[in-house]
Amino acid sequence: MPPAGIGEITSDSMASPQIQKTPGELVLLVDDNPTNLQVLHQTLDGRGYDLRVARNGEDALALARKVKPSLILLDVLMPPGIDGYEVCRRLKADTDTRRIAVIFLSGLEGAEDKVRGFEAGAVDFVTKPFQADEVIARVETHLTIQRLQRELSQANEALTSMNEDLERKVSQRSAALLRSRDAVIFGLAKLAESRDEDTGLHLERICRFVEILAGELAKTDPSVDEEYIETISRTAALHDIGKVGIPDGVLLKRGQLSPEERQVMERHPCIGGDTLMGIKQRWGDDPFLVTAAQIALGHHEQWDGSGYPYGLKSEGIALSARIIALADVYDALTSKRVYKEALSHEEARAMIVEKSGTHFDPRVVEAFLGVEAEFRRVAAELRS
Repeated sequence: MPPAGIGEITSDSMASPQIQKTPGELVLLVDDNPTNLQVLHQTLDGRGYDLRVARNGEDALALARKVKPSLILLDVLMPPGIDGYEVCRRLKADTDTRRIAVIFLSGLEGAEDKVRGFEAGAVDFVTKPFQADEVIARVETHLTIQRLQRELSQANEALTSMNEDLERKVSQRSAALLRSRDAVIFGLAKLAESRDEDTGLHLERICRFVEILAGELAKTDPSVDEEYIETISRTAALHDIGKVGIPDGVLLKRGQLSPEERQVMERHPCIGGDTLMGIKQRWGDDPFLVTAAQIALGHHEQWDGSGYPYGLKSEGIALSARIIALADVYDALTSKRVYKEALSHEEARAMIVEKSGTHFDPRVVEAFLGVEAEFRRVAAELRS
């Protein structure tokens, strides 16, 4: 016969009426011995736990999946069904129950039995016959750990959400700043260009030609990635920014320049490069400004070293400047000026091919030939 009162204990209704149920503080007691269950229940009753019981391994698994206890006090030996080790292993194998803390209760005292329990996934081991104070202390310790783990998890989730929100705001702010920067830079470039009434949509065409050329080079050059293409296609607008420092008498002259005037005109790469490098010194080592300065300084250099202002040659000229050089010449050849008619695409193409290896980087010329149909289309669409 079971002890007095044990018949009132059921798997779903063992909570004492004095207990203030707290979500997450549910404790499941599992033992095939009714007396052990009664003693455990009396030991933990009235301490604020929501107590549930199961008398075999199968019932324990079913109830654990149903009520999701924070802690299970689990007997090891429960004949004739599955033992506590197997119950614990199944709990830990189930994603819905793997976080439940398990304390084994057993009369087995061998070290190998405890090791086996920990290997199955238990967090603690209490030897029968147990002391009430020990059980209470261990239960409270592991429930406290469970609470702290939940709080930590919630805090981490909140922190992750805050970080994601912050990253989103920073990304939005950065994008807005970049748009503002691009607008200001392009506006400055257009302001410089406006001094020459013949240029029309020159900057827009140059930026598109450069984007097309860089995209073609990216097929064979791993250094030309999306970031590089985006940077160079925007900074291309600044290639002639140095012309703001050239006197109108030289910049706007309709006829051929004298040798002295040519020397003044050929100062514009240095003026533009120095201006951009000055901004870089204040702003920091920004890839946008570095590329812009390379373009401003090097877009009139030539592959064979016959260009200006420094007579750089081949790989000594920044790739960005070599790309701009071809795009700039193509646009100049195919654009009408007061002192010349526009050449056809075929005529411009022939001149560029002829100067491959002298004026132009042969690799850039090869890329141009691969996308010349796009050049023709852009030139037609953006011709003022």
